[in-house]
Amino acid sequence: MGSLLVFAAAVLPGCVTRFDRHRADLAGLHAQGRYDLAAAQLDAERERYGDNDMLLWWLDRGAVALALGDTQTTIETLEKAEARMDIVRESGAADEAAKWLLNDTAAPYIGEPYEDLYVNVFKLLAQLEAGRIDGGATVEARRMAGKADVLRDRYLKLEAAVRRESAKVDARALPGGVLAADSAGRFVESPLGTYLTAVTFMKTGETSMQDVAARRLLTIIGAQRGLIGPVREQDFASLADVRRGDVNVLAVALSGRGPRKEARRFGPIPVFEWPVYYELPELVGGVAEAAGARLVFDDGTAVPLALVEDLRAVATENHRRQLPLIQARAIIRSTAKAAASYALTRTWQANSKRGSERAIAGLVGTLAGLAFVTLTEKADLRCWTFLPAQAHVGLAKAPPGEHNARIEYLSATGATLFAGPWRTVAIDPRAGDGALVTLIEHWWR
Repeated sequence: MGSLLVFAAAVLPGCVTRFDRHRADLAGLHAQGRYDLAAAQLDAERERYGDNDMLLWWLDRGAVALALGDTQTTIETLEKAEARMDIVRESGAADEAAKWLLNDTAAPYIGEPYEDLYVNVFKLLAQLEAGRIDGGATVEARRMAGKADVLRDRYLKLEAAVRRESAKVDARALPGGVLAADSAGRFVESPLGTYLTAVTFMKTGETSMQDVAARRLLTIIGAQRGLIGPVREQDFASLADVRRGDVNVLAVALSGRGPRKEARRFGPIPVFEWPVYYELPELVGGVAEAAGARLVFDDGTAVPLALVEDLRAVATENHRRQLPLIQARAIIRSTAKAAASYALTRTWQANSKRGSERAIAGLVGTLAGLAFVTLTEKADLRCWTFLPAQAHVGLAKAPPGEHNARIEYLSATGATLFAGPWRTVAIDPRAGDGALVTLIEHWWR
């Protein structure tokens, strides 16, 4: 077995493709805040994504467009991303077979639960920034309301498939409790999305819906404490009482960079007469340097913005809740591959006439089987590259007319780490109480 482990270590490193380098380049551009170059590179490389990876293109192109203030492209591309998630969520038999026979990367990427959640959040942000509230932001707010049920159904279908496939392999090959999850089918909701929902319905005058969303936000903060970052309930306690004429400026400060996926390798692990090897995708890292943020007007007025969500924490927790099923599928698949290889090797040995031939057949078959498993068992590391790490939000009231304002990011001591450009805030007096100008800023650190 020791020689097999040495052999496995030799074959584990995979080749880096041009597509892999392209994705790494995008992450580098995100770290520099060069959303313009990222948009150009995504447009130039669009054809390289193909059907299996096109969802990644739509997710990243939509997020980059939002950072550039291109709300129309944001909405159009993320609409396509959501439509793809809805279609591929009910993947065909061929795609499911590929996942169970080869690895998860063999099928079209359908997105993680947290990505499915944030598609609607980003579209809602874009609708608000574009000034399309009734019929725009309200549509996205209502879509988000039922998203948890959709994700729960998807989880339960995956769980059923894992249990069905596990019956085909010896149960002793599976770690005890691999399907156990203390929060099966329950997903961490987005406080940012819920906050934006309350603001949306406040501005359309639907106070009952505003009240429901505002109360739901407080429930989420209390129930998900520790999973959404250090969000304080008191910062949002009065949201249900804000009337549409009380505010006309919404500020959203997005900062940092979300986590990425890395492969965590297990094995080769001796199971019966064959070694099992598999990989798991783990969400790691992410950057968020800002401890606070504020909206500053050119007359010196400063409005503090409250942390509403750590997107890194929400993404990581939702991924963690999916991981037991991903692990179970990987173990079942790897075990089936190894068992099939072992059976072929034994057949080859049985057909060998001399003892020396049987020994060679056994060694070659075992090495070939292990090579096949280690080369084909690859974790699915596809993910949304341009997801920010955290969000601060706040509301303000400005008099009718044009003003200049910008969003500043603060350190723990209150020092300014980064200041966005001055932007024109035009409050149209004809809009009355329905006026709302949304400022969205991005700081990549």
